[in-house]
Amino acid sequence: MGTLPAETTNARDSAGDALAKDQANEQLDDLSPKNKTGKCKKNLKGKILGWTRKIRPKTKPNSVSSPQALTFEEYLKLRRISEAGQQLISLEEKLYWYADGSENQEEALKEEEELKLAYETFSQDLWTTIAAGVTLSGEELRRLASAVRSIEQEEERDKKCLEEKERNGRIPQWRPRECRKELDTVLQKAVEQRMEDILEVMGAENLSSIKQDIFKMGKRVKEDLLSVVMNVKSCYPEGYDICNVYAKLYHIAFSSQLKKITEFGLGQEDCTYVLGWVHNYYQNDILKHRDLEKEIDGKSLGSLLPEDVIKQLESQYVSSRESEIKQWLSKAVGNEVTKWMEGEIPEQMDGFYHSEIAIDVIQCIVGAVKEAKEVLDEEFGNMMHVVMWALQELLERYKKTLEDFIKDKEKHKNCAAVIKANMFNCKQFRDYIEKTNDPFEAEDKEKCLSVLSGLEDTGYRYLADLMHLPLKPYYKVLITQEWLTSSKPVMDNILHLAEKHIHEFRKLKPCCFQELLKRLHFEVIAEYSKRIMKKKIKLKSEQQQTAMAEKICDDNRKIQELFTRYESKEDWLHHVLPKVAEVIKLQDLSMIVLETATLVRDYPDISEKHLSALLHIKANLPSKDVKSIKKVLQMKKEDLNSCHSAKSFFALVPVR
Repeated sequence: MGTLPAETTNARDSAGDALAKDQANEQLDDLSPKNKTGKCKKNLKGKILGWTRKIRPKTKPNSVSSPQALTFEEYLKLRRISEAGQQLISLEEKLYWYADGSENQEEALKEEEELKLAYETFSQDLWTTIAAGVTLSGEELRRLASAVRSIEQEEERDKKCLEEKERNGRIPQWRPRECRKELDTVLQKAVEQRMEDILEVMGAENLSSIKQDIFKMGKRVKEDLLSVVMNVKSCYPEGYDICNVYAKLYHIAFSSQLKKITEFGLGQEDCTYVLGWVHNYYQNDILKHRDLEKEIDGKSLGSLLPEDVIKQLESQYVSSRESEIKQWLSKAVGNEVTKWMEGEIPEQMDGFYHSEIAIDVIQCIVGAVKEAKEVLDEEFGNMMHVVMWALQELLERYKKTLEDFIKDKEKHKNCAAVIKANMFNCKQFRDYIEKTNDPFEAEDKEKCLSVLSGLEDTGYRYLADLMHLPLKPYYKVLITQEWLTSSKPVMDNILHLAEKHIHEFRKLKPCCFQELLKRLHFEVIAEYSKRIMKKKIKLKSEQQQTAMAEKICDDNRKIQELFTRYESKEDWLHHVLPKVAEVIKLQDLSMIVLETATLVRDYPDISEKHLSALLHIKANLPSKDVKSIKKVLQMKKEDLNSCHSAKSFFALVPVR
């Protein structure tokens, strides 16, 4: 396609319309509607035909310094469309008032036909250029700008003709030409053609045929709209809003093609890809592109597909993904379980037992949520339910698997190592569920956390039993006459054995070790309290009760030293036994009542059975005083429960 010569200046372009008009006027400057005899001059036909055949107009003697005049065809050849169009408009104006007075109507009609043919040639060049707009760049854009100016000229001519019609009822048969309306039609057809005739593009080689078609169309939309913003926009007046005109046309064309694709049914991967374009790629990569967003009103375009089609595709996606997610999660756990059953010891990482279950499962969930955000709208909330239900189901199976594995621990020499490895999985699951920013429903998260708590209890209970079961024979000696009067280091033996097991738990991840240590610390204090409540000892004298209280406090000090050495965070447990010992030690009723009230305040789950078992040790306490002391329990619901530092403890200390 031709462009303006390199030496042609912008000044010549802007003066082209005026020059073309002057040339047409010069061709007909001797013409008038009628001569003196009322006859029309007969040289108009020759001048018009000569003009359309590239007969160069003669210049007047006094205009030798003016630019050399160009013919209509020469202007078209140079792609100076607006100048060519201006010549036609000027000649049309002359012919209009000339034909009005012509007595030879046949000749006038022939002259109009000649002009009509010239307009057809002109229109072909005009609309071909307009249609090719998005493919033009550089110097070619001058041709597009010239074509747009021609549309403006034609619109102005239409306006004048319609005004003339209002005055005398006459209008040329080809007026109004309505180029602005034709512009919309031409652009629409051009866009449709662009969206249909797309050759292979880079980046789509490994995609399915459907994905390739969508990818190519999306790439075409993006590239063409960028061309509109970067190049075409400057060729149109602002009032045309050409960027949004093109955006709407490409949106309609893309939407139409996409809808046709969905009508034949889609496989899961193609369905996902279509939804990705509808909800993500089209909106974010195209309409919100930094160069397009400021020029195009993306919100006004709406969705690429009708709501009912999107809903159908989203439902298909959720249904299919639900099954896939369950399979992925089951596989993630199944691979690890197979290794356990075969007796394989979990690998160690940085000196700690390690398992990949939580990592694999969480990655699967994060990936599913990320994809859902990109491809779903109305069904996104439902998909979040599906993901959490799948996780809950997995955790329940995971818990049952560990429980069964522990039941058959005699068959599995790797049982302790496997449980240690899986405790960190529980921590990772809990951290994800509690801290994730993914929009899961609180109720769904609570259900998962509830199952997870049961799973954690299963694992930590097994590990704690590894320590407590060997200690059982030593616990039986506590809070007995033998314990009170003997010099044997009962508590020292218990704690020495406990420390040996605690050291073995060091292959747990630090966070899991601390969790187990917390439970061990609690259970040692709870077991000691349980022995106090056994009613195995009854002391009548103040000296005996004081000695017992001091013995309890001494044992408590040793327990505290052990767990402090391993950095237990459960400092509140250090105060349970001393508070109990204080009740045993005191003799004054009012002081006993006061200390009992403190005990009830700090541990409001203490029951009347607990208090009766504790007071049973004080054999010298009258029954009426016991009743007075027990009245403190009536206060706890009204006043004592308001203590913010209150802890639950005695509810986990069984008493008969």
